[in-house]
Order: sequence, then structure tokens, then C-alpha cells
Amino acid sequence: MRVFLYLFFPFTIIFLFSTISPFQSQGLDRVASQSSYLKRHLTETSHLTLSPPLNITPEAFAAVAEFCYNGKVQMTPGNVAAIRTAAELLGMTAEDGLSHVAETRFREVVGTNKECASTVLRSCLALLPEAETTASLVSRCIEALVYVDGVRSLNDVMEMQPRDFQTVAESMGRRWEDHDVLYKIVDMYLKEKKIEKVKEEERSGICNSIECSKLSSETLIECVQNPRMALRLVVRAVVVEHLNTRHSMALASAQRERRQRRRRSMTLGEFLHRDAALSERAKLRTTMDCTNGRIGRVEEEVRCMKRVLRECEEKEALRSESFHFVAVEKGGGVKKGERWSASFDGGMRRSSFSVDVPKMSATFGQRFMSGLKNAFRMPNSATT
Repeated sequence: MRVFLYLFFPFTIIFLFSTISPFQSQGLDRVASQSSYLKRHLTETSHLTLSPPLNITPEAFAAVAEFCYNGKVQMTPGNVAAIRTAAELLGMTAEDGLSHVAETRFREVVGTNKECASTVLRSCLALLPEAETTASLVSRCIEALVYVDGVRSLNDVMEMQPRDFQTVAESMGRRWEDHDVLYKIVDMYLKEKKIEKVKEEERSGICNSIECSKLSSETLIECVQNPRMALRLVVRAVVVEHLNTRHSMALASAQRERRQRRRRSMTLGEFLHRDAALSERAKLRTTMDCTNGRIGRVEEEVRCMKRVLRECEEKEALRSESFHFVAVEKGGGVKKGERWSASFDGGMRRSSFSVDVPKMSATFGQRFMSGLKNAFRMPNSATT
């Protein structure tokens, strides 16, 4: 027989106890031994009501009761957050208690894949703020999702109310050393929620979760120029950036002073060794520059040689395509002035041409008389 009777109503769990027999007392001790909260209340009254702000659903308490009596509980990605939160609220934090069992299962589920982590995150939204204040469940789900898929995988975060998101942001601010990711999450939330829908007090509280000293220089500059950030955060970002700049300048100055002191305190051997090293470095740099120059000149010469070779090959190809015959051949061969082309099959082809023959300047009779005179050696004019 059960030690107590429990009736489930929306968000309310009522315990009614009648006269408790010794057997029932043993069962009650079993429940009380698992939960410090129940032990503190059940030993003082026979009527106990668990209702808000104690955020425990009837289903979650049924799992708690099953664990108390059987030592077993069925946990899925959809209910592990509720059971983990209930175990923490009820003080079931013993080494072998439900809180430890649910924590182990939570880590396994969240670390499985992105889909399981998203399911757990969605189940946590109805359990806020207790899901975050008791065991940082929401911030750890966000951390797992960001590690796998970046900030873009946090669409479920936009469904939070500003007060709940502020609680989660403050928890992430305490847990994380790098606040660049936290800045991106806050900026995305304010952008999606629309600034006009978030009260100035809520926006200031959300932005206060960001510590400017944990932001990179690039993120600080972006924060100063971001109109969605609260004015207080922007002022802090300006101050921190100014301090970082001064620190960097002071550090650089100190380094220069240390180098100068080392130079002044150097022994003669150290001085000579440093100069030898610097001289060797300069020679090596000069040698490398000369080598690079030679390589450049050789490459230019190779390009010129390739260009000349290409031009010669083109001219040789043109000469092999055609040639000229100037001799006269009997029997219908190649005649004077005709152009012939050679083909690759060994044949010859005649092409059209034109020949300009010079005109004869003297008549036949004049040439005949001139020949006679030459033969008889006669003078050009007649003698009597």
C-alpha cells in the first residue's frame, strides 16, 4: 500500500495522509530519505500542497515517486530537464540520488547531437527560471548548440521572455570566459525581439550580463557602434577600449625600454655576436635578392628564346608551302615565270600567273644593217 495518496491537478500536487501504520511509516521514511524538501515538510503535517513557485509538473513528480520506490526512472530528451529540475528543487542531491542520475542522463542526451540538444532546450522554456537557476540547463544547452552549429542554431532562444532571457544571459556570463559569443547571442535576441518590444530596464539588464573586459578589440568596436546595445554597455565598451589601448602602448614602451637596457648592458662578446648575426642576416638577404634577380633574368631570356623559335617555325612553314621555278623546260614542263605549288602527296599543281615581256626598241631592218656593218667592219657613215 502506498504511503501517501497524491492527486494531480494543473501545476498542483496535493498529499493527503491518514493515520500512518508502521508499514506505511517505513514507506514514508523511504520517500523522505530521498528528498530533503519532503523530509522537512512531511514530518510536520498530514496535508502538503506543492504549487507555484515550486515549478514541478505532475509528470515530473510521478517520475520522482517511481524513483523513490523502484530506484528506476524512464528519461527521454523530452522529460530529462523536468526531472533534473524537480530533483534539484526537492533536494534529491545525494551521491546516488535522482539529481545525480538525471544529471548524467542530461549530459548524455545533450551531447548526442544537435536535434536532441534542441529538444531539451525547448522543454526547458516552460521550466524557467528554475531550469536555469537550479542546474544551468538552458545555458548548457545553448553552449552545446553553439559549439556544434554556431549562434544561428539558437532560434528557440528567441521565444524566451525578456526576464527569463536575462536570467539565462547572466548565467552564461558567469560560466563563459569568452563573451564574444554571448554578445552575439544578446545582439541576435534584441534584433529578433525588436528593441521597441523590450523595455529599457530589461534591455539594460540583459546587456549588463556582458563583461566588456572579456570582449575582443573587434567586438568592442562593434559594440560601440551597435544601436541595439544599452547606453551603459556602450560607455563601458568605450572606457575598456581606451584602457586597452593605453595598456598596449605602455606595454610596447616597456618592451622598448627593456631592449634598450639590454643593449646598454651587453658585454663586448655579446655585442660582437649580435653584430655578426645581423651581418650574416644582411648577407643572406642580399644573396636571396641577387638570386631572385638572376631567376627573373633567366625567365625573361627563356621567354625571348621561345618567341624567336616560334617566329622561325612560322617562317619555315610559309617557305615549305610554295616555291618558284624560273627555268624553261621543254615538253610542257614548267615554263619561265610560272608558279608551282608542292603538295604533301608529292604532286605538282600549276597556278595562274602573268609575265611582262619587255618591248623591242628597234626594227628588224635596223638590226640587220647593224649586223652587216659589224661583220665587214664598216664605219657608220659612207665614204667616197
